[in-house]
Amino acid sequence: MRKFKKELNQDDLLSLVLNTVDQVKDVNDTIYIIQRIEKMVIEAFSAEWAILWFKDIKKDNLYSLTINKSNKTEIPTNIGLIGKAFNMGKSVVLKQGIYENAYDKTIDNMLNIEQKDIIFYPILSDSKDVIALLQISNHRKDIQQFRQKDLEKLDILEKHIAPIIRMLRNGSLEKKTNHNNVPKDFDLEVDKIIEKLTKEKDDAERMMASSTRFLAEVAHEIRTPMNAVMGFLELLQLDESNDEKKLYIDTAIKSGAMMVALVNDLLDFSKIEQGMMDLESLVFNPIEEYTTMGPLFSSRMKKHNIAFNTFIDPNMPRKIESDPHRVKQVLSNLIGNAVKFTPKNGRILLSISFNKRTEELLFSVTDNGKGIAKDKQEKIFDAFKQEDSSTSREFGGTGLGLSISQKLTKLYNSKLELESEEGKGSKFFFSIPLKNKIIDGAMQYDKKLINNVNIKLIFKEKCTSTSNILEKYFKAFEISNNQIEKLDNWNNIDIDHTSHIFCGRDTLNKESIQDMLNHDITVTIMKDDIFKNYKEGLKGDIHELPCAFGADKLYKVMFGRDLLRDMDICQIKKNFALVVDDNAINIQFLKAVLDKLGVEIEGANNGQEAVEKYKKSVKSNRPYQIIFMDENMPIMGGNETTKNILEIERKNKYIHIPIIGLSGDSTEEHRKKSINAGMDDSITKPVHIKDISNILEKFLDKK
Repeated sequence: MRKFKKELNQDDLLSLVLNTVDQVKDVNDTIYIIQRIEKMVIEAFSAEWAILWFKDIKKDNLYSLTINKSNKTEIPTNIGLIGKAFNMGKSVVLKQGIYENAYDKTIDNMLNIEQKDIIFYPILSDSKDVIALLQISNHRKDIQQFRQKDLEKLDILEKHIAPIIRMLRNGSLEKKTNHNNVPKDFDLEVDKIIEKLTKEKDDAERMMASSTRFLAEVAHEIRTPMNAVMGFLELLQLDESNDEKKLYIDTAIKSGAMMVALVNDLLDFSKIEQGMMDLESLVFNPIEEYTTMGPLFSSRMKKHNIAFNTFIDPNMPRKIESDPHRVKQVLSNLIGNAVKFTPKNGRILLSISFNKRTEELLFSVTDNGKGIAKDKQEKIFDAFKQEDSSTSREFGGTGLGLSISQKLTKLYNSKLELESEEGKGSKFFFSIPLKNKIIDGAMQYDKKLINNVNIKLIFKEKCTSTSNILEKYFKAFEISNNQIEKLDNWNNIDIDHTSHIFCGRDTLNKESIQDMLNHDITVTIMKDDIFKNYKEGLKGDIHELPCAFGADKLYKVMFGRDLLRDMDICQIKKNFALVVDDNAINIQFLKAVLDKLGVEIEGANNGQEAVEKYKKSVKSNRPYQIIFMDENMPIMGGNETTKNILEIERKNKYIHIPIIGLSGDSTEEHRKKSINAGMDDSITKPVHIKDISNILEKFLDKK
């Protein structure tokens, strides 16, 4: 499992150091104190391991007391990276340190653990001699790297931890035979450090709180006049007919919007820095929630002549518990950036899918824009920094968007990542873990509808991105490849083996489309202009679908049904039954039994009511899967009701629904009479749960 660096702000780091110092107070065990310091360093740097080496006064060696607690672990000061760092006498960050010429595995890796990056930090005496060396290492398989900015954390260590290390080295380690005992007056010195640390932490908290209040007040003061400025500008724009003046007003409005966005970003950034940004805990349907992202940006994409596609996985959990709004904020930032750096006629894809194995939602925004140079990819996530100064001049912005997005994803225990190649485009992606947050994991819809489709995709070469997205959705719906045929024109379409046609604007042929509609084939035009009516003048089952569509819209144009509603229905009960009985208690009993077996029922008090309910069910989107029929009823008996239902089935070529007789007569003669009337089976009253279970298993394959 990959590990991600936990970026600590100054307040977090001070709290960590204060907690460590407080733990070693009143402890008379040097090795325990050193272990606590090493553990603190590991947490501060998100490191794999850390070792504190002391300089031996008598010998030209460094030694550790924690690698082997029973004996000193000694190494010379002139071998390996440790020796080189010791003799340099200054902090150093080594990326891919294991490939340095001076690296010596037997010296630099005493714990025999794979490592990648290494930090060496010397502890100096009052006379500036190196008396100890802190070695911090990261695992080679860990994707994180130490950065130069990590050295800033060492300033706090120098101020508050280095004095403790000096005391240990000058006291118990060199002047006493018992290395376990701490120096005299150690606790007194630690008390002073705690007092100093507490004051520094309180000052930092007050400063951050003060800066947040200041930002909030300034934001309010800016927003109020900007509201009026932008409002009046928009009014002026409505009445202005001069093109040049309209351009000036439009520029002013955009500049105002940028200023308001900057204020909002600054507030969010400040809240996150202070740990004041909390995630909400809401239960929602991710398909319903995230599908809104496509239409939100469609008009903006059209304005920039960018092809925008979305893939919103229809197989996501039905309900999850999370905060959808902050994820949408991150996606808005990423899509906004993609628009900014993607040229005209470029492509942007928003993809949201679900990994069932890891129980994660996967988000990505991919573009084919200018891309980001490899040596500049790391710093774009830092606040107020962009790829380079020319980026800011050409595209505007403050560099806060990606920094805020990175910090927001960390609130979800995730990380915003980047894959990019200069001149070819970028992909920003992150995941949201849903372990123990899936409220309802079953995503089900009517597979019978899916199995009966035969699709033709008619697109030219330049519209393959839309065609590819359609195929991705079809695959998600488990439509097989042999149900799909790709064409580039309308010639030679096999009408008898076609149920649905999707075409692009570049293959639009109204004469051919009308011919298909006349043969009861559903046709959908993929439109790149949301304001244009491409189906005007056409009659039949004709639809339009904007390119940034979701699974729900595709399902609607293909089957005329609501995907989310179908999922709800399938999830609530897998099967739907009609129970016909003039005795309300019998209906109530069967309802309780069938409910336990996962079947929802409707009741009818007599045969006539049963026939009417049957008619409504087959005309609706939810027909019954089985009917339980009492044989002895007033108005219309069970056998007569069965014959009426079978006649309706035959006349309209409806799929047969199994009808099961309920009778108080257990004789074989009576059973044959029921079967001859058209019933599929018969069970005798009083009905037992096992009887119902056997019937369901026999006719609905429900086990």
